[in-house]
Amino acid sequence: MKHLIALTVAVSCVSFSAVSQAAEHCPELKEIDEIGSGVYRADGQKGEWTGVLQGIVADKVPIDSFQMALAIQENESSPIRLQYCTYNVGADKTLDMRFISKNEQAFFIQPDGNTWKKENGPFGLIYNICEKTSPENCKFTVHL
Repeated sequence: MKHLIALTVAVSCVSFSAVSQAAEHCPELKEIDEIGSGVYRADGQKGEWTGVLQGIVADKVPIDSFQMALAIQENESSPIRLQYCTYNVGADKTLDMRFISKNEQAFFIQPDGNTWKKENGPFGLIYNICEKTSPENCKFTVHL
């Protein structure tokens, strides 16, 4: 009986630890560093975020605001794949930040909370969109 209780407690601790470490969200503006002209990065719990501003970038350009996050799936039963988190930069540019998991492993996500909305996309794809909120509200769980 003592072994069964010890095993139950150990499994509970491992399960709680795995769940708490898997939480991610689009990076907050203050978390994003411009490491070069038009090159941005931010730390995540299970990887890092990177983005490169398209076009000619002469000087460093601060990120103005968060726009949206996009994840897609092929059908209702297929895994959800995170595409990017989009930010407004300067007067007329957008920056897509992509999440790269540690060890660059392929991953899928499970959107968390009620900020993600499903929409039908082209070719039968399903879009999972998180918008009109702050980036930290676009939460998801990473599954490697």
